Amino acid sequence: MKKTMVLISIFVFVFALLGCSFTFVTTSAPSTTTLTTLMTSTTTAYVSTTASAEIDLDALKQAVYDKIYQELYDQVRAEVTQNISQERFDEIYNQVILDILDKVSSGDIVVTAASVIDMIYQVAANEATAIVGVSTYDSSGTNILSIGSGVIYKHVGDVYYVVTNNHVVEDGASFKIRFEDGSTVDATLRGVDTLVDVAVLYFTSSNDYTVVNFGDSDAVEQGTIVLAVGNPSGYEYYRSITMGIVSGTNRYFDIDGDNTKDMFVGYIQHDASINAGNSGGALFNLQGEVIGINVIKIAATEIEGMGFAIPSNLVSAICGDIEQYGVSKQKPMLGISFLDIATTTPATWDYYHITIPATITQGFYISAVVANASFDGYVLPGDIITQVGDFTIINTADFVFNFSKYRVGDIISITLIRNGSTMTFDNIELKSKPEA
Repeated sequence: MKKTMVLISIFVFVFALLGCSFTFVTTSAPSTTTLTTLMTSTTTAYVSTTASAEIDLDALKQAVYDKIYQELYDQVRAEVTQNISQERFDEIYNQVILDILDKVSSGDIVVTAASVIDMIYQVAANEATAIVGVSTYDSSGTNILSIGSGVIYKHVGDVYYVVTNNHVVEDGASFKIRFEDGSTVDATLRGVDTLVDVAVLYFTSSNDYTVVNFGDSDAVEQGTIVLAVGNPSGYEYYRSITMGIVSGTNRYFDIDGDNTKDMFVGYIQHDASINAGNSGGALFNLQGEVIGINVIKIAATEIEGMGFAIPSNLVSAICGDIEQYGVSKQKPMLGISFLDIATTTPATWDYYHITIPATITQGFYISAVVANASFDGYVLPGDIITQVGDFTIINTADFVFNFSKYRVGDIISITLIRNGSTMTFDNIELKSKPEA
């Protein structure tokens, strides 16, 4: 396939020099079959809903075009233009790109199954090699507590940075990075974000290892083809690759089992197979960018194909904080348990012996407040919070969406109803999750 791409690149380049037009003639790509997944991490959740989506052909085409452009630049530059100045080459190259874009807009270029397969091969041969194993040991240094996956995402001098899940390194006293040939290197834990389940380690080596880039997870849409890479069930299946599609974005659920949907992460839901050991591994797009870090899957006999990844934009921000400060300054924790007045049924209010005034139809009824969390000292059980920051609470989903913009250290105000009186508290500093 690579030779074919080179020939296409040379053909396009020569025609551009001659001032001729060109067309890629191909067949239509086949439909994608939905894949299923199994178990991903030590955390398990149970729900009874499913989701599906269609392939985003526009995103797929753009990914293929990007690969074609890269082939044009690298291969043609190396094989055809050795005697052309860089300035002249860039001028010609840019004209070729404009010609291609003209063809794209007119619908003359069609993505083929073969081109998609070639992109998968490219990711497997290149970016996927940045996925490593992470072994966590107890204080003896000999007993392994857990095995997971990690992603090499940064390289400074001889220092390599690896991101994984916090639950992979939790309770560990020492850590090793394991490579495909079975060799290992000692790693140091730089810091963790227990709320989002992210950890950063680093190791020193003079070897040359692959480093991957984070993509823009905000641009990820339903139907995007993705590749999950990690070590399912341990190192016997080191760096396994599975394929699926993005089933949904901004998925929230009760990850810690407290009967309240958590508002920490809007997960990327996908159906690429992941299992125990995949935790901390990468979710790639076909351009070889990491768009998420796999963390959990929903496991139940009646559910298949529901894996979740932490969006790369959040992971990247957390990693930056941990590198600089040793802690994450991203996601704040309010520290409240509540009932959503807009969605709670009368039977539930009766069960808890709670009476809500008929004039109050939305807001959060507070059932408990966590000590030393953001709202401790301001909010009491029995309060009804009606406004947080600059938005009025309509329901949980709306609250999660709006609250996601805030970070640790932000100063907000809240409005609540206590014993029939409306109260406002200003200058509340949002805090990270309190230490246990």
